[in-house]
Amino acid sequence: MANFNQRVYFYVGSEPDSSKPAEHVGYPHLLIALAEGLKTLGIEVYSNNSYWRLSQDSEEYLFSKNPSISHEDCSIVVFGDVFSTNIITPEQLFHKNRKYITVALEDCDGSRTFSSKPEYRKADIVLKAHFNSKLKFPSNVYPWAFGLSERIIKATSNNLNFQDREKKLLINFRHNKFAHSVRKTVDKELASEIAPIIPLDKSIDTHPPTNPYDYWLWQRTGRRHNPNYYQRLKHTAACAAFGGFFVPEFPEDPTTIISRVFKAAYSQLGLKSNRIIQWDSWRLWESLASGCATFHVDFEKYGCQLPVMPENWRHYIGIDLDNIQFAISRIRSEPEILEKVSIEGKLWALEHYSPTATAIRFLKSVGFPYVENYTSNYLAFGRYE
Repeated sequence: MANFNQRVYFYVGSEPDSSKPAEHVGYPHLLIALAEGLKTLGIEVYSNNSYWRLSQDSEEYLFSKNPSISHEDCSIVVFGDVFSTNIITPEQLFHKNRKYITVALEDCDGSRTFSSKPEYRKADIVLKAHFNSKLKFPSNVYPWAFGLSERIIKATSNNLNFQDREKKLLINFRHNKFAHSVRKTVDKELASEIAPIIPLDKSIDTHPPTNPYDYWLWQRTGRRHNPNYYQRLKHTAACAAFGGFFVPEFPEDPTTIISRVFKAAYSQLGLKSNRIIQWDSWRLWESLASGCATFHVDFEKYGCQLPVMPENWRHYIGIDLDNIQFAISRIRSEPEILEKVSIEGKLWALEHYSPTATAIRFLKSVGFPYVENYTSNYLAFGRYE
């Protein structure tokens, strides 16, 4: 049974090495966003390493190592993929006399990810982005989300009013060797149909930032911080945030070999289904926070599960890829809906997926008994569900 106190311990990697190529730098977004929210609430955050410097010229870190505080002194221990990197062993973390709750956060791509491995199955709770309600997961796995970090909120702030934006739809996926089958379908079936209503912008931002501060963030986030892209989001009416792979209805367990074979076959053959994995992304949340009318698949139809669900055609535009003409007709007959979705989507994302909202949800999920004492510090739009 947990011995609750006001301390949360994180297992994190080492501070990013600026000498490494940016594409090789890991970026534990879920851990960062959660820690930011916990600290805002006044929860003490400790870690095995001092990690994530708060500015270029500061030695202050989001995660602070205190030699006198170990995970045994905290009520909740949070980690990502720690066993494969030998940060800690399962025996050290899951021993029978522990008085803390163990929580794994996962935002990994792929059908079989680290939290499905046997050595992680002893975690009390696994909070998983890319959760799909139509697939089978272990009983301790719950929906989570990429959500927003303070960096993303800051980078996407001061955006233009909708009426002052370019009336375009950003569709700028970077297809690689394993291109998302959902994105390939969007390029093939949706893009040409919607272009007469909303002109497309398919340009891609690939150059590193020139500003030293932005370059610093670009390098330490593995090239995910891109101020040029954020500026385009803030000046554009809509953004396509599609992602993921179609998988068949059988088997329900996405980690099986046959399921992974079917996933590859669906992608190669251009087949569709009503189940999608790997659908969450930074792009989704950056688009929402920027005030774009955000396009994605219809979450309800395809099983895309978030802790707090958005409402289709209010907070985002969810496309049924088996009936694209319905969306085309509605946008054509209700052109004002893009502005409504852009406004409501941003408000919804900031209310439910700011770091503070995420931290409150996290504390409730682990049964933290003092959550109500911290909600007075929650200032994002005045309420939490």
